[in-house]
Amino acid sequence: MPHPEVEQAVAYYKQGYTCAQSILASFGGRYGLTSDMAFRLGEPFGAGMSCTSGMCGSVTGAIMLLGLQYGGIRSDDAAARSYTFQRVHELIQRFTLLRGSIRCTDLLGYDLSDPQQFQTVWEKGLFVQLCPDLVRDAARILAEMLKQAPLTNSNSAVPG
Repeated sequence: MPHPEVEQAVAYYKQGYTCAQSILASFGGRYGLTSDMAFRLGEPFGAGMSCTSGMCGSVTGAIMLLGLQYGGIRSDDAAARSYTFQRVHELIQRFTLLRGSIRCTDLLGYDLSDPQQFQTVWEKGLFVQLCPDLVRDAARILAEMLKQAPLTNSNSAVPG
């Protein structure tokens, strides 16, 4: 059964938002993040970290949401930090198993930091052909992970 936030993420992407924006805006309301805030925050993380051949923005957006779900609010909350890192590692592992990589360059087959290769991706329509599925995959994994262990108190995100 389709998850509404997953489908919303794909819809945002198809409207022209970056992959990171789409994931953040779709799930961010759970944490008080407005759509405007999500769009602003997520924009520089799209297209492999602003076309620098970095991590896929879908994964980056999902990681930020894992931080909102599980991250601690105290600098000395080592348990929350450790748990959050474990969850991030799980997300990365699951996405990599599904897609082979978390790097935008690997996923698209072109280096977006090279203007000519970026143009090739644009001309071939790869952002339209491939990226909605990447958004969907990251959003599905995130939706499943967010169901696993809810917050238990306001000082630490580690489930009790």
